[in-house]
Amino acid sequence: MADVLTESRRSVAARWRERLVQGSRHGQRHWATRTAYYAACREVAEAEGQVGKRVLDVSGGSTSTLYTVVGPRARHSLAAAYGGDLPECFGRVDALAELARETVVWTFWSYRDSWLQTLETGPAGRMAAAEGLVLAVADFAADHPALLRATKLEPPVCAVEDLMAVFGPGAGARDVFRLLQNVIADASRGLHVPAEVVLDGVRPALAERLAGVERASPPLGVLADAVVGVLSAPLGLPERLAAADLLQAAAETLRRTIRTEDRERDNGPRAA
Repeated sequence: MADVLTESRRSVAARWRERLVQGSRHGQRHWATRTAYYAACREVAEAEGQVGKRVLDVSGGSTSTLYTVVGPRARHSLAAAYGGDLPECFGRVDALAELARETVVWTFWSYRDSWLQTLETGPAGRMAAAEGLVLAVADFAADHPALLRATKLEPPVCAVEDLMAVFGPGAGARDVFRLLQNVIADASRGLHVPAEVVLDGVRPALAERLAGVERASPPLGVLADAVVGVLSAPLGLPERLAAADLLQAAAETLRRTIRTEDRERDNGPRAA
């Protein structure tokens, strides 16, 4: 899944977070301020079932500081990072609702990291990537149902962006939004539904959306995914040596084919 890994690591949400976490000292102080608001927002949402002005009391912050973090003119907000590319299903909201949206992304991030690690070492293929992301969202929803109910079961915008990358060009944000919202609804009902059961419920929808993508995948993309899958698979030494021999033989065959085609272009095909 070389292409999906690359897109997810360089997604709008990933670059936004990286700039704040690994930036200048000022940027890191700003991130510390943001996380204090996120922690307060999650605490209030999970205790009271809604996000309100009590977030300011719990965080110890002020309205003016809140607006510098997530207000409509905040330069470092997640909404500002998306700009005009914010998926249309995520409408513009007031500062507290924007804070709640970023809190969902902040809380989900460790689940996203686990999904990316699985992509590096687990089964290759877009279906495996889609299933892994759905499991991550389901686990997140089961662990934080009150936060998600307080934010109207809105999926993390980063998860919508990631699943759109898995589905490939042409994936509709609203369609992906609804799919993940259904995952969250099923996983956060408080019935302790296992994430695998939630995944079973949407697996046909994933397969349907990916069927056309797999057929249309360019050969080099398919080859890259296959090679990455071999390189990242937990193989024993004999299997790794066998894989290396296969890859080398394939490379040599391809080079011979290229040389033959070059000669035929220069001299014309051999007589039968």
